[in-house]
Amino acid sequence: MSLKKALIVSAAVAASLASSLLTASGAHAATPSSSTHVVSPAYSAYACRSWTTHNYAYITNNISIDSCYWVENNGYTISATIPFQNYSGTGVVYCAHAINVNTGGWAHDFGCGSGVSTGQGTTVAGTGGGAPGYSEYWNAPAGTYVVSTGFWLNGHYYGDVQSPRTTIGAH
Repeated sequence: MSLKKALIVSAAVAASLASSLLTASGAHAATPSSSTHVVSPAYSAYACRSWTTHNYAYITNNISIDSCYWVENNGYTISATIPFQNYSGTGVVYCAHAINVNTGGWAHDFGCGSGVSTGQGTTVAGTGGGAPGYSEYWNAPAGTYVVSTGFWLNGHYYGDVQSPRTTIGAH
């Protein structure tokens, strides 16, 4: 994620998200907060789970991840980033998908980040592949969503760490 994107986030957005608290227990995150940020056309938004919890979600094997969404200036194109701290010594592939908060179902597969990563960093979902139909950018229909992140380790998927909610308005 570029510094430009991070700087676009206004203090008002950060303040509105401060009341959202998401916690993770083991390999699963808690239900996303009921606080939402409505995104309308010509307005962008960016938020991460760690902004309200003040830490990454510890998953397993000395690997912790975060979950972030970015809504472009058009008010409906969403992308996902996955900050990580991987001190396991084993590289993993980080992935993300969008969940429709109202139905609980998958709304979009962003795919996975490029490369197998250890240490500390951030990867952008969709730059390294995914299931058929995945894409880094998604033109979301009106609705409320969270970005759910995880990773593949030894043939198993771990995670389901959820970002704060974002509500996409009609467009």
